Amino acid sequence: MRSFASFIAASLLCTGMLAGHARADISAAARAFSDGQAAQLEGNYERAAQSFELAYNISPSREALRSAIRARQLNNQLPRAATLAQVLATKYADDPTSTKLAAEVIAEARTKLARVSISCTPQCTLAVGGRAISLTAATTHIVFTTAGRQAFEATFAGDRSVTREITTRVGDDISLPIEPPPPPDLPEVKPTAAPAATAQAPSADVKPLPPAVALVGVATTLVLGTLTVWSGLDTNKAHDAYVDAPSKAGWNDGRSKQLRTNLLIGGTALAGTGTAAVALLWTRWGTPRANEVAIAPTGGGVVVSLGGRF
Repeated sequence: MRSFASFIAASLLCTGMLAGHARADISAAARAFSDGQAAQLEGNYERAAQSFELAYNISPSREALRSAIRARQLNNQLPRAATLAQVLATKYADDPTSTKLAAEVIAEARTKLARVSISCTPQCTLAVGGRAISLTAATTHIVFTTAGRQAFEATFAGDRSVTREITTRVGDDISLPIEPPPPPDLPEVKPTAAPAATAQAPSADVKPLPPAVALVGVATTLVLGTLTVWSGLDTNKAHDAYVDAPSKAGWNDGRSKQLRTNLLIGGTALAGTGTAAVALLWTRWGTPRANEVAIAPTGGGVVVSLGGRF
């Protein structure tokens, strides 16, 4: 039940965060749209178009896109207006107002411009003549351009870009596929030579600790054992003294000495057990020697013998 409650709380928190982001996007888009309206009233159609396009990028809407198209028309930028109209016709084909405006702009562009359809896989963004054209990354971009030599630059993920140049004429309808560039060459990694095997490599089961470690453990156990015996005798002496003359001070002194003795007993047992484990399992009590091969000539050939020392 607690896990389910935690899941519900986390879900509500994520929902609240997403709602907050959505409200922030809508608010920013509304500010950009309002700025575009103000600029258009002032006759600054370039700024108005940029603000409407920004509003569409933040929170796509047909109203923002239609306003951007009209601002481009008022600024005599038919190629950009027609390119945006193509997006409007594709995205909002079910909206009569949008399809009517898009059809009017595209019809005018067909008689004055060239239409180029760029396809790229994976998605890319597009610039024409060094100026960004696409609103978002996509696999297909339809662009209207003036007649003449045009440079189309497609940018793919990882800042990889490809530029294609073509010559267009009024009324052309051109399909231009653009392939992504190959990934950058990785630096060649030269294989490192394996270290030569030594003639007397130690075996894999060699124990890691020298005898000194076990000997230190033995000495520590002996010291603790000696202290334990002394503490036990001292505790018995305090007990006898309390029996002969009971007092609160004698009682407290006896309890303190009993606790000390118990701790020493536990420490001695722990040290002894640890020392035994180290000595038996991890201590290297002898120096391993590599196997030796001997070859000796005989009357009928040679004799090969294998031996070892420990």
